[in-house]
Amino acid sequence: MTEENRQRRLHAPREDGAVLAEPPLAQAGALIAGNRARLARLSLNILGRPLADLRRQALEDTLAAARGYLQDAGEPLPDRGGPSLFMAGHQPELFHPGVWVKNFALYRLAGSDGATPINLVVDNDIAKSTSLHVPVLASADTPWPYISGVPIDRWTGEVPYEERTVRDESFFAALPDRVEPLLAGWNFVPLLAEFWEEVRRQADRTPLLGERLVAARRTLERRWGCHNLELPVSLLCRTESFAWFACHVLANLERFHAHYNTCVHDHRRRYGIRSRNHPVPDLTKEQDWLETPFWAWESGKQERARLFARQIGKQVELRAGGRSWPALPLDPAGGPAHMIGVWNELDRRGLKVRSRALTNTLFARVFLADLFIHGIGGGKYDELTDEIIRRFYQCEPPGYLVLSATLLLPLPAYPVNAQMPRRLAREVRDLRYNPERHLPTDALADREVRDLTAQKAAWIKRRPASAQERRERFQVLRKLSGQLSRYVTRRLEEAQQELIQRQHEVAANVVLQRRDYPFCLYPERLLKPFCTQFLA
Repeated sequence: MTEENRQRRLHAPREDGAVLAEPPLAQAGALIAGNRARLARLSLNILGRPLADLRRQALEDTLAAARGYLQDAGEPLPDRGGPSLFMAGHQPELFHPGVWVKNFALYRLAGSDGATPINLVVDNDIAKSTSLHVPVLASADTPWPYISGVPIDRWTGEVPYEERTVRDESFFAALPDRVEPLLAGWNFVPLLAEFWEEVRRQADRTPLLGERLVAARRTLERRWGCHNLELPVSLLCRTESFAWFACHVLANLERFHAHYNTCVHDHRRRYGIRSRNHPVPDLTKEQDWLETPFWAWESGKQERARLFARQIGKQVELRAGGRSWPALPLDPAGGPAHMIGVWNELDRRGLKVRSRALTNTLFARVFLADLFIHGIGGGKYDELTDEIIRRFYQCEPPGYLVLSATLLLPLPAYPVNAQMPRRLAREVRDLRYNPERHLPTDALADREVRDLTAQKAAWIKRRPASAQERRERFQVLRKLSGQLSRYVTRRLEEAQQELIQRQHEVAANVVLQRRDYPFCLYPERLLKPFCTQFLA
């Protein structure tokens, strides 16, 4: 399938309960086998080290880090897994059910294959909002449904999830109490109150907002029969194997930088994207400094910066946020181990380097996983990652699976569809400009009406030969339509009122039938079977 065809097919399913899988889940086995064969044929060398050797270390590093992460969280480890990784990932937020199903499919596919499932917690991303979006039904005070943004915690600006602590514990704990008044008229009990009890329990272990949310989510998953390993990206980026990957990119930054930007420009041209920020911004250049595909900041800081690098002699100089960082040596005598050692020292000094979106999945797909499961957004983005892999590593990238689904909240919707307002709008327009088509029976018996109708028909048939005649024809037709419109006034008013009503109803259904409400607003009786169907 071409990239253009895949892009066209990657659209969120609209129907309640619908699933999008590209390729279909039944073909996942063939995709996995193809990936393994493709990866086995690669003869890449990363700083002189064979890719196969580095993948073995990456597997060991990642499994050890994921197990240590769950053990530190006081959670049980999965009792199964094999020497192959299947991966998915998402930010540590309250996503919608269509995102959550990836975790369940990940567990089932890995179990069927004898592989180990690992879900990446993308905590290097920015927490851009701390609000829960809740649909509120119509009431005596509000005649139409609307969406209320209920803050989870006090907002203090955009911060990476791995640095985002809870600011106001009492405010955070009372979220269900703030949501409760908005649930008037709901004929079901959302999972929120029960789920939030588990979230609150995590406060004894961690101050991080995202960590509390993902730990509570994992509790539900285990209860429902899904038990994946998980690993925050912040920990993945501290592994020895990631250091080899990152240092290889930095040692070849000029070439990576050029390929990256060429791929971004080609992608924009292919899909007619005009924005310079989509799908991602270019990597910039400031004199002899090149922007790298990594974020960087000092531990404890709340603002991440772009990492820049330049090669001066036998070292790679680094800077982030206007501050110089220790340089990485390129001395052949010391070998790559010297460079890796200095890189690892950065983290011990509280200098954090984290992968960005494309770099994150590039590392996971080439160096770690035999299968990566994306959502729709990630699937579209990673077409660009494919091109970067082809150009920088000069190999065909392993394929990935895209999975999403739609579960609507069981709220009462209005019996209207988007076609009704369009039909009514056409009717209102026709009543205004062609009232003779809508005349009531009693009006047709009126001689004056018949005369006006005949005059209009005659003027419509005229073919004016000059601009003056066209103006005259237009003015006469407008006058005749105005005279005839007196006979359809009531019907026009009724159609206009119905149009306004239907437009409000369609807008209300947009609120009531959105697919992206947080999973904790759903009742367990719907949410559990929706997610666990992917375990079958």
